[in-house]
Amino acid sequence: MRNIFTFGHRPAQRNWNVADLRANKGKLQLTEVTAMNGEQAARAAAAGIDTIITRSQMLKEVREAAPKTFVTAALMLIDHPTENDVLTGAMRALDEGADALYTTRSLDTIKMLADLDFPVMGHVGLLPPYSTWIGGLRAYGTTADEAMGLVDRFRAMEEAGAFAVEVELVPQQVLESINKQTSLITFSIGSGSGGDVTFLFSEDICGETNNPPRHAHAYGNVLRLQERIERERVEALSAFQSAVRNGSFPYKEVTISMKPHELEAFQARLGETAPLGARKG
Repeated sequence: MRNIFTFGHRPAQRNWNVADLRANKGKLQLTEVTAMNGEQAARAAAAGIDTIITRSQMLKEVREAAPKTFVTAALMLIDHPTENDVLTGAMRALDEGADALYTTRSLDTIKMLADLDFPVMGHVGLLPPYSTWIGGLRAYGTTADEAMGLVDRFRAMEEAGAFAVEVELVPQQVLESINKQTSLITFSIGSGSGGDVTFLFSEDICGETNNPPRHAHAYGNVLRLQERIERERVEALSAFQSAVRNGSFPYKEVTISMKPHELEAFQARLGETAPLGARKG
């Protein structure tokens, strides 16, 4: 663990920092997963996942659950429509313990944040919200022209001051070739093992989705367990409903009873009183 001082001026420890990630480039293959709540973050930390990415709104909970894991705060476009919103969101995220920032916005936005010495991650290849520009959700960089366009984009991000880039649905050979020449830390999602960090969504890894993307792989089957839990819930509730209707519940074992002599005394005294609800004369 490394001792650091956060951007929010608080002492902390981290498994990785930006300098470590840069020094590791081309060496040990690292991992990144999503965490959208404290529970997911705690599981990732317990599993030894190297880095976590979360939406900036969830950062505080994620940071508390994984206090020593490198966490990137995603400044999602829909949540930060203007440049001022981006800056405000970045300041808040860094104050809450983010180690880096992620944005799909323009190079000008990356430069604005990088000029403040904030670690910024950009995005190349398929950008799902912008997929209309390339004809839909598809791999990008499969032709020589597109691959060279990626080279230009990498250079532009370096010049803008980014320290890392998420590379989505790019051919592995293209990423391998570019990764040998770029100073950016590359986070591969659907782009093979040619990057520095391999990234997948937690729900895809754990098998929590019905239709995972082609590039994902489920190492568990949480969805099956969740479906079983839901069936158990319905069956239990139905059994309760039936038991109450047929008079078999509450059972004797869960019912509180009086000792016989106390019950006899109570009933005798109750018989001497006016019925409940009777009006006084």
